[in-house]
Amino acid sequence: MLITLKDKFESQKIDIKKLRPKKSYDYCVDKRNDFYNSIFKNKKKLRKMIKTRNCPSCNSKSSKKILKKDNLNIVKCKNCETIFVKDVLNSKFYTDLYKSENYQKIMKKLGNSSHLYRVNRFGKERVEILKNYINKNKVNILDVGCSTGYVLEYAKKIGWKTTGLEINPETANFGRQKRGLNIFQKTINEFKTKEQFDVITMFDVLEHLENPKAAVLKAKKLLKKGGLLFVYVPNWNCAQRLLVGEKNSVFINPTHHLTYFTPKTLQNFFKNFNFETIFWETKGLDLEDYRAYLSKQKKNKSILKNLGNFDIEILQFYINASGNGKNLRMIVKKK
Repeated sequence: MLITLKDKFESQKIDIKKLRPKKSYDYCVDKRNDFYNSIFKNKKKLRKMIKTRNCPSCNSKSSKKILKKDNLNIVKCKNCETIFVKDVLNSKFYTDLYKSENYQKIMKKLGNSSHLYRVNRFGKERVEILKNYINKNKVNILDVGCSTGYVLEYAKKIGWKTTGLEINPETANFGRQKRGLNIFQKTINEFKTKEQFDVITMFDVLEHLENPKAAVLKAKKLLKKGGLLFVYVPNWNCAQRLLVGEKNSVFINPTHHLTYFTPKTLQNFFKNFNFETIFWETKGLDLEDYRAYLSKQKKNKSILKNLGNFDIEILQFYINASGNGKNLRMIVKKK
């Protein structure tokens, strides 16, 4: 499925200060590996905890090394071209990470403080996109990895029935106690219900999972026939990676992001489950992240100054429209 032609300029209108208040994003980047530091420093201990996995998309054992980062190998499947972390820790380790005290502090600083902004900017946008493909008013939505519930809050506001899943205690409690949302502190594989959903969303979830296929299979069971699955994942084919390189790309983070998709490999991934792709696009903050990268590099001050002479919103629009924004969005339908 080709990307839809965009012949009219679209401004993202993202307020970086409200999205990432009080340098909370920098705090997230700086602290994200604290949970693993003791392991990574001890290579002998790390080898004992690591297990090798096949391609998470097609299960092929054949792959080619792309790079090594944080002592972990990132490879490209020779069969389906999916890029993934070859050697991973066990699933419990990743679950413990997102429940850890350190990660709760990160999400409190980044997610809770920007919740209302996210409701009105991102919750609204995502629900409005879905409305283009739904021909009913009463919609039952399940948001997997819902964070503070900012998508759910907007969906609830317009009359949808909402349920969220979030394993981070801090954000799950914030959504329940502060915003009155129906959020369970469970993974999708732990979640038991007799309900069937019109829509299931997984925003910034699949890349974190050791076995994304298992999560999608469970989602398919929970979806009604003709139901929609809406996902966001980082886009490997993004401008930010090309501008700063793999080593400096924050989203290439093998301790947290275990699988990396492109528009092509994500569509093929969903074909494995007999889903039909009905929409995809890319959006991103590639140039904002590039500017942040340059600001930390003393030798690139002249490039940073020249970048300030351009309207980043216009440049980012063309990056997004070409399918090279950092955030890859896709809606697929259960046949």
